[in-house]
Amino acid sequence: MSIKSVLLQSARIVLIPTVILGCSTTHYRKTADRDAYQAISEKSPDVPGMSKEFSIETEETWQPLADLPVVTEEDPALGSEQRELGASIVPLEQALQIAVRKNRTYQTRKESLYLQALALMLERHQYSPIFSGGASSRVSHSLADTMQASDFSTGLSGTRQVIGQIESMTGTPADVLGAYADLVEGAGALAGLDEMQTHTEKVRTLSGETQVGMDWLLEGGGRIAVGLTSNFMRFLTGEGADSASSALVGTFTQPLLKGAGAKVAAEKLTQAERDLLYELRRFTRYRKEFTVEICSSYYSVLRTRDVVRNNWRSYKNFVRNVERERALAQEGRSKQADLGRLEQALLNNENNWINAVRRYKNELDNFKIQLGLSMDANLVLDDTELSSLRKQGLQHPKLSDEDAIKVALATRLDLYTQYDQLEDAERKVYVAADALKPGLSLLLRGEVDNSGQRDFENLDFERATWSAGVDLDLPLDRTSERNAYRSTLIRLEQAKRETTLKEDSVKLDVRAAWRNLDQAYRNYEIAKMKVDLSARRVEEQELRAELGEATAMDQVDAQNDFTQSQNELIESLVNHTLYRLAFWRDIGILYIKENGQWEEVKDAF
Repeated sequence: MSIKSVLLQSARIVLIPTVILGCSTTHYRKTADRDAYQAISEKSPDVPGMSKEFSIETEETWQPLADLPVVTEEDPALGSEQRELGASIVPLEQALQIAVRKNRTYQTRKESLYLQALALMLERHQYSPIFSGGASSRVSHSLADTMQASDFSTGLSGTRQVIGQIESMTGTPADVLGAYADLVEGAGALAGLDEMQTHTEKVRTLSGETQVGMDWLLEGGGRIAVGLTSNFMRFLTGEGADSASSALVGTFTQPLLKGAGAKVAAEKLTQAERDLLYELRRFTRYRKEFTVEICSSYYSVLRTRDVVRNNWRSYKNFVRNVERERALAQEGRSKQADLGRLEQALLNNENNWINAVRRYKNELDNFKIQLGLSMDANLVLDDTELSSLRKQGLQHPKLSDEDAIKVALATRLDLYTQYDQLEDAERKVYVAADALKPGLSLLLRGEVDNSGQRDFENLDFERATWSAGVDLDLPLDRTSERNAYRSTLIRLEQAKRETTLKEDSVKLDVRAAWRNLDQAYRNYEIAKMKVDLSARRVEEQELRAELGEATAMDQVDAQNDFTQSQNELIESLVNHTLYRLAFWRDIGILYIKENGQWEEVKDAF
């Protein structure tokens, strides 16, 4: 192989990585996505409720409010500052879909899952053949001293070479000429004319090296390494000489005591596999919690708006009552004290209405941010969602708290993770105990070179050298390993306590959720009766007021109680709905669709 071809090969090895780095960042991104999504897809079937479609890509061009119906009429309950004309009306299902695609925290949780999957694929990659390569070339310039004959010696030598020709031309005998040359040489030696002279020359050399290797870590603890190196050198000045050599070296190392076996050697890979499973479970539970949070905020905004309407209606009723009472007072049929009391109640109700409008607008703006939309987004929530709740009434599950606990202990993903983490702690005790063993490794090595030939290709396998041996590491100092082992024993006991605590925490969550749901059911039933009772009182006071027999105190109390009972009714209805979702979540059977909408549990009613 010529030096020129070697230089070309070295240039290719150097330039190819440069080209890859310069033009394929998109390729690296795509391959990283492929690996991460593959790992998530492999483990998703092991996590009930995990979304089948997973991606961290954001949709910048998606317009979530497009094609939605818009507000065409003003709502007088909002007062003079009307900004809702033309606003998009967002139903609950659309709000959930917007949230799972736009919410900032939700996106961060997805990215955390992605990064965990990427970390797993890196650990898997460590147990596959890893290839490496490189090349280098150098031009060296130096000065070298050489000894040469003097000009006197060089001329005399030339003369001796042509003595025969001088003899034929002059007729002088060659022996006479030789004797004369000897005489001259002797005289020159006495004069020091025949001494060697030192000359300095420039020396330039070209050298290079190429390397190709493969390293393969085995799950059982062994390691295979293979490397091929090639070197060449050429002198660029003078006649010089070329030299080239290459060598193929392979090694195999296998632990026999400490670090032997997949349970120990592949511990990092095992933990990475389980960590991704845990992150999938956490993300799945987060999706349930996220849906409950969005629903809670959605209904809270609607409830606040309903409070605005109730307070506005109450304010308008007081306006009519004050006008009627003022007319009666002018006729002398009512006391000024009663009129003053009604006017004071009117101001209080107006103030309550204004404050309710402010709370509603603040909650709506906060909800926009929670969805991941801009504060400037013009939207309102769909009032028909509350109407649907009122129409269908309560959906109260017929499930006892004890049965709910049994379901939760069998389905809660975070409880399964705690059980698995207890197994992790037990496994780490085994790994730490293994580190206390002496180190004993089997070593195999083989080498083949080209036996001094001046080319790269002809490796002489007949002259290959082989060696085998063992490497022993006696445990004379194991303080660090001892401490690590004792620490794992302590962490195992901690994991056992955390497991029992987690079981109790799950039971507590379920019982608390069941009690909240039961309380919401009772509150709703009471609120319905209070609305009916207060409505009859208001109607009665209206009739008595028309007859001039009502007192201001009775009218104020009846109207205020009616407004409060209406607010309590819608609040208890919304609370029951949210507590029901939280109850399904806490017992582990709230399943979320791709768009964030939940699947209603119907078998428990």
